[in-house]
Amino acid sequence: MNPTSVQAAEPPPTSRLALAALPGSVRTARRHVHDLLHRWELPHLIETAELVVSELSTNAIRETGIMTDSPGYGELTSGLNAICVSLHVVDSRAVIEVWDASPSPPHIKDADPDDEGGRGLFLVEALTTRWGFRRPETGGKVVWAEIKPG
Repeated sequence: MNPTSVQAAEPPPTSRLALAALPGSVRTARRHVHDLLHRWELPHLIETAELVVSELSTNAIRETGIMTDSPGYGELTSGLNAICVSLHVVDSRAVIEVWDASPSPPHIKDADPDDEGGRGLFLVEALTTRWGFRRPETGGKVVWAEIKPG
């Protein structure tokens, strides 16, 4: 009997990064996603993924964080929350997930033309194949978005 060589499939690329719920973490999340997709040889997904992770991270920080990069002692006495950014690839689709401690569901806002913000989830919906959220047993929520090469 001849032995047969069976090669196990490699697990899909995956990464998780915990960050302080501060505005400067959005830049770090964006850079992390950029570097990973470049390393995973998926450069065609980078531009969209950077925008999506920026919007999801910003929303998570607005929901649970401190909106200044240099919080004072008084702002920190109740603690500093974290967000968690995950990126994984399934069948050439990038899935970005952002966890925050709030269980409140995300919702698309009707932003006025003069508003400077409020369009993040509208952009996520326009740029991704699909998006949604779930509430993990550990608490908070995970907002996810799937980017399919197109």
